[in-house]
Amino acid sequence: MFGAEGRLYEQLCLLRDEFGLEGVKAEYEAEGSSFADLVRLRRVTLKAGVPMFLKIGGPEAVSDIRSALEVGVDGLIAPMVESRFGLKKFVAAYHKIYGDYRIHLSFNLETRNAVEELDDLLEFAPGRVDNVTVGRSDLAASFEREEVTPDSAFILDLVESVSERILPTGLTMTMGGSLSQMSMDLLKQRPKLCAAVSRLETRKVILPTENFVHNPNAIQQALKFEELYILAKRDVHNTYIDAEINRLTQLQRRK
Repeated sequence: MFGAEGRLYEQLCLLRDEFGLEGVKAEYEAEGSSFADLVRLRRVTLKAGVPMFLKIGGPEAVSDIRSALEVGVDGLIAPMVESRFGLKKFVAAYHKIYGDYRIHLSFNLETRNAVEELDDLLEFAPGRVDNVTVGRSDLAASFEREEVTPDSAFILDLVESVSERILPTGLTMTMGGSLSQMSMDLLKQRPKLCAAVSRLETRKVILPTENFVHNPNAIQQALKFEELYILAKRDVHNTYIDAEINRLTQLQRRK
């Protein structure tokens, strides 16, 4: 494997074998991955036998969903779903590309408005999507109050309240957003919330909640994977820019 990709693969296997890794994520949204980035990550996950999920650029990002089909991802995540109509558009866009073929579908609940529309969302979602992911960072920011942070009691209370409405529908629940060791320490004090949330996720790593919360090394190893992913991307991108810089030098000599 090229550059840091070998170490990335080894870290992926470590997360799989020692921490019960449930999947890794690629993002067209906040991360701005290219199609080539997707292909390289998929190659590594296939080699390790680890599921890969793609967060698309919006609920109706048809071109992103088409890329997901071409790469062969195991699931799609729709960000910023704030209404039943938005969720309906996501499901319709998915079926437009995949037809009746089924992969794992999830949507992000990550704004105050979305929480206010949750009952409508949950009326439509069962049987059409599989999971709701609560994105704490944007959720906290959407309240526009300095004291409301991802790890604040206000947000954790809100997530716990939301879980009581989600779980009876049969959907699973994932939580992410600025996870740190402090987040794990706070979650240990909330057994009800830990029981409700099936999985926790960083930007790239998805682990069972139990493994994340009660293994003090889990968050460090998850973040190490993210560091190696960036390094592996840099190694590949440097080959492109090095060639361009060499060409630039040649052009300057010809002036």
